[in-house]
This record gives sequence, C-alpha cells and structure tokens, in this order.
Amino acid sequence: MAAMLLTVISLLGVPPGQEADPGITWETVAVQVLEESPETAARTLLDWAEAGASAPPQEVGALLEARTETTAEAAASFAAVLDAADGLRAAGEGPALSEDAYQEAVISLHPFFTRLLAAETTPWREEASAWPEELSAFDGIWCDSTMQELLIFRNGTCRVVIPWLGYYGETALGTRLRDRSGVGYCPSLEVDIHESGNFSGPLAYYVSGLTEDHFWCNTQAQRFDKLWPVE
Repeated sequence: MAAMLLTVISLLGVPPGQEADPGITWETVAVQVLEESPETAARTLLDWAEAGASAPPQEVGALLEARTETTAEAAASFAAVLDAADGLRAAGEGPALSEDAYQEAVISLHPFFTRLLAAETTPWREEASAWPEELSAFDGIWCDSTMQELLIFRNGTCRVVIPWLGYYGETALGTRLRDRSGVGYCPSLEVDIHESGNFSGPLAYYVSGLTEDHFWCNTQAQRFDKLWPVE
C-alpha cells in the first residue's frame, strides 16, 4: 500500500508529506464576493479566471441558497465586484486575461444575478406619464419577472441580465436617457448592447414614468420593480 501511495505521489509530482495546491476554487470566489471588499474579491476573481476556470451554475445557486444574504444583496455585491474587476483591468493591475476567459468565468457565476428573475414583480398596467429626466435616477437593480429581464444600473452603465437573449450581466454597457420631448415622445432609456459607441441598435425602453420603486413603459406593456436598494 505504501509503495502504491508513493507511486501515485510521484506521478502527481507532489513531494511526500505535502498536499497538492488546488488553487483558487469557485467557492472561494463566491464567498469572497459576499464577505470581502469588492476590490479584494475582484482580485481573487481575476486570478481564478486567469486559470481558465468556470463554475457549475447549479452548485453556485445551491451555495447562495444556503447563505443568509437575500438574493438582491448577493446580486448587488456581485455587481460591485465586477465593477471593481473592470477598474483593475482598465488600470492594467489584473493578470493578463483574455476577454473570452473573463466573460466565461463571470457568466458561469450567473446565479448571483439570475436568481432574481424568480422574484414576483408587479404586472404591468397602464399608468399616467411621469417622465424621468436624469439617468442617475435609475441607479439600482430593476426586474420584470414577466419578461425575465433584469437591469442593473450604476454610474452611467447597465448590466443586462436577459438569459433568453444571451446576456448575463458580464459587461457594464454604456447607457443613456435620450430626450424625445421635442417631438412629444417619452424618453428612451437605451443600453448599447452591441458596444457600438454610438448606440446603434440599442436595447431601448420607452419610459412612460419613474417612481422610487418602479418604472413603466406603456407602449411596450412593461413594468420594472426596483429590487435594490429598497428604501
């Protein structure tokens, strides 16, 4: 038995008396997202992604279900970590990491966001106009569970989580609130999903009104409830 064990150790390249270093696991990343500062968790996420790693989404969901954080709290923490990771990468402080490898790793952690799509949001009904004027008024997490669409706005960008379109919040996309009052139309909330830089073919919501807890689009028969932060 001892000879067999030594043979296995030799094949693995692990000196006797030492355990193999498993490296950073997805569990480590997930727990840090919830417990550490966004920058600390972002550095761990980038190191993990550099190894070409990905997580099993079903197990990620199970881990999150066993935690005490609400789904909205977990989503907000993940969004903050992704923003921090974007900042590190833009500053050249992260590892040399391809965009494909990064996005694959982030998408595999999608239960941080997609669990919110199970929330019961209020169905749309037509409401009187209350046109918003500032993009910053949308900062937060908004969900339309009927259409299975989740929007995470922060600092002039939006993370789009619409699985049926293939978006899992992996990228902070440019966003604008386009004033159309000159022709008598409500403003258009636009997300540059093609990353064109000029909002060519954007994801657009024609916002009839906005309050502290929801916004609605009468022409599109949609309503988004605000899930985070909640006053």
